Amino acid sequence: MLKLNKKIFLLFLPLCGIFLRLTPLYGANFNPLHLTVYLEIKPNTIVGTLQTFLQEKKVYTFRTKSLIIKEGTLGENSLSLTSLKEGVFSLLSEKPNSPLLLSFERPVNFIVVPFNLVEQFIPLPEEPFTYDIVLKIPKKLSYFAFIFSEDYKVKEEGEFWIYQFKNSKPIKSPVLILSKEPISPSVLVYKNLKFSICFIDNKKFFSKDELSSWFQKVKTELGLLEKNFSEVYPFSNLWVLVGKEQKNKIDYANTLLVDFSSFNSPWDFVSLLTEKRLRDGIFYDDDHKVKGLVWFLRDLAKGKEEELRKKLLITSSLDGQSFFYFLELSQKIGEKPFLSRLKHFYETKLFTPHTFKDLLAYLKSSFPEVFMSFPEFSQFKKLYLKGEVVFLQPKEGGYELTLAFRKSNSPYTLTQNEREVVLKFLVVCKDNTYSFERTLLSPYQIFQVWIKERPEEVYLDPNYSIWRYLEKREDYVALEKLLEIPGIVFYPEEEFPIYQKIIEVLRNKGYKILPVKDPAQVPIEEGKNVIYLHKFPLSWMVKEIDKGFYFKLFPCPFEKEGLVGYFFSSSAKETELAINLLFKLSSLSEAYIKSGKIVFKRSLGSQKGILVPVRLKPAGYYSKAKLNTYELAIQLINTQLILIGEEKQDPSPDFTQFYKEFLENLHQLNENLIITLDLPLSYQVLIDQFFENKISIDILEKELSKAGSDVNFNNLIEVLRLAKTKKIKVLTIGVEEGLFQKVLTKGLLNLSQEEISNLPEMDLMNPLFKTYLYEKYQQEKKAFPPFENFYQAYFLKKEALTENLLKVLDKYSHFQIILITTKEVLNNISGITQGLEKKNFFNFKKIILDNQNKLSAETGDYFFNGGESIPR
Repeated sequence: MLKLNKKIFLLFLPLCGIFLRLTPLYGANFNPLHLTVYLEIKPNTIVGTLQTFLQEKKVYTFRTKSLIIKEGTLGENSLSLTSLKEGVFSLLSEKPNSPLLLSFERPVNFIVVPFNLVEQFIPLPEEPFTYDIVLKIPKKLSYFAFIFSEDYKVKEEGEFWIYQFKNSKPIKSPVLILSKEPISPSVLVYKNLKFSICFIDNKKFFSKDELSSWFQKVKTELGLLEKNFSEVYPFSNLWVLVGKEQKNKIDYANTLLVDFSSFNSPWDFVSLLTEKRLRDGIFYDDDHKVKGLVWFLRDLAKGKEEELRKKLLITSSLDGQSFFYFLELSQKIGEKPFLSRLKHFYETKLFTPHTFKDLLAYLKSSFPEVFMSFPEFSQFKKLYLKGEVVFLQPKEGGYELTLAFRKSNSPYTLTQNEREVVLKFLVVCKDNTYSFERTLLSPYQIFQVWIKERPEEVYLDPNYSIWRYLEKREDYVALEKLLEIPGIVFYPEEEFPIYQKIIEVLRNKGYKILPVKDPAQVPIEEGKNVIYLHKFPLSWMVKEIDKGFYFKLFPCPFEKEGLVGYFFSSSAKETELAINLLFKLSSLSEAYIKSGKIVFKRSLGSQKGILVPVRLKPAGYYSKAKLNTYELAIQLINTQLILIGEEKQDPSPDFTQFYKEFLENLHQLNENLIITLDLPLSYQVLIDQFFENKISIDILEKELSKAGSDVNFNNLIEVLRLAKTKKIKVLTIGVEEGLFQKVLTKGLLNLSQEEISNLPEMDLMNPLFKTYLYEKYQQEKKAFPPFENFYQAYFLKKEALTENLLKVLDKYSHFQIILITTKEVLNNISGITQGLEKKNFFNFKKIILDNQNKLSAETGDYFFNGGESIPR
């Protein structure tokens, strides 16, 4: 058998014009193997023979997975078949140019729908190689077969098609395609690179004109990238296979598998192409680190992609670390000299296998002085950056702002010997924004800057130029992020047919799929990402949809970088139509799609840079941890009722800044908001008229001043202003002042039958509340009616507020409700929380607003003490 193969092989050599020779030398220490292969396709099998020549005293490793090795010789010696059946084998040649000959078979499934990609169809060397392959295909099989190569020829010979494939540039993973029909590519040429584009789903996604327009954009963007890098490619003919559900894959030689969404975005396509040229030309193994280099080159070409940088910081991946390593390194070296050396390395080392470490060693030898203060890649760690305003004073017709910056590997303590970083920051004033740049050498540094206007806010690293941790407010909340980081999916078993398509997408992304009886009964727990299909435990956070497809995402209240997602679909068809739009939905945090058309969409905006307020904002305290108002809003996502209680003081504290920030942040996360006020029901008409622009703010203020509310008047007006701007519904739910005064003076027994019938359910046997009120009664200086009337009136006020609040919760079950009242009303003994719990409502949290520095842990769940109005 082996002798027969040798004869076939010798007959085959002249056919390809190949002579026994040494392969060309690519690089100083690398001489790739040249494989000469004869293949014949038979029913369900590929039969083949391979010959090559091994260098002296060098170990060669071949992968033979999926292959059956029939015979093998090295020089004059037969090889042990046992050693060749392990899926991988190694050989050591004792003589120069020792011929290696292998005969093999590859079982193949010829059920082609619409095509098969056959990898590992020949014994593959571990190192890159060149090849000449003859492929013989019987016409009667009615299959089209092809190996994507630099060059090929085909001829008809009797009952066979004879293909000759040639690759003179080293590659690692050739691929054989089997198809029912010949592939008809659209050929496009860019300089010396030919693109053969095939749509493999038997669908033409682009017309000829659309494809031409797409390619013009690709050429423009390739030109921008090459301007900073190189025009040299390791391949001259690239086959691009585009599929709707095709995963991006760059491993195959001369072949790029692209899903339609990536193909549809010219920049994404150029990024894949750039990664492939680096992997095929030099970096054959370091894929994630190479991807970071690709992102770096793309970032330069596009002009600093802030959203891309932010995404890489969020994922904390190896390619993100690699991207920022090159970014920070180029800032220290200088962009032009850095790119010059990078280009030189690529073009002089092409077709020579190198590693990421080789590139860094090359750069280190070129810029030794820079690397004296720049860490090795393994020591390149994410930093925590913080800033604070130390002092602000008028000076020389402007303002002198003193800032303190911290950089550390720990969020709580300063760590020494961290790398130097170039920190850019913006000082935002009322009319202008000023940009500054400082080099942070030590863990704690103070800088002074002068600005013409009074500063309002400072943002650190707004362009995301430093490998650092993001603040929660900077987080990127979008469908794209949800699909990048796999987590858990809960769905109702009986609704599987409706969600099958999206379940397949999520499973392919690495999600764990868990069927449950009712997803709405599965509480949100700590985890990277959690997705609910069809039903959701936090109904107040999402919209009610009957027909179509709807999704919403928001930050997980427990996990720093996790997201919570909810998807609803009314039918399998709606799901399929929405899945087809995934590439258009990737940047959204909420959308409603009906019949394949986007009816409503929303993106959750994120902060650019680390915020350093010049006006010290309210600081929240919860479990000894400081929170800003955005973090507080996130923690309250899984709370349906938010109770805000102000401490009654004289003068009453002004918390307008807290209300403005907190309500804006809460509304950004959830538009399903209702604000309830502890005001008499009769004031509802007045507030509605203000919202409808029927009365001015002046009239509103004048009339509300008569209400006698214990809530700070300025706070109340600020809440109403903001609610009108954000279109948040406001309801008054307090007891009528006339009824309260009537009970206070005459008692409950003197009310009319009609008045009594409208009273809330009341159990006057409440000794604790009665004792509390008696102490309050004794402190009153003005004359009061009998204590029993006093007790009944205040009991009525509490119970009416509780009952009205429960009615709102029942009527608006798909809304998050906020009650603004006083701390006293929320108190456990005298307040409404007992009434809520008595009615089996427990999903509430209390926020206490008080100027005291310390508050009892029993008073509320969160405390805000107002902060200071200006820097110290």
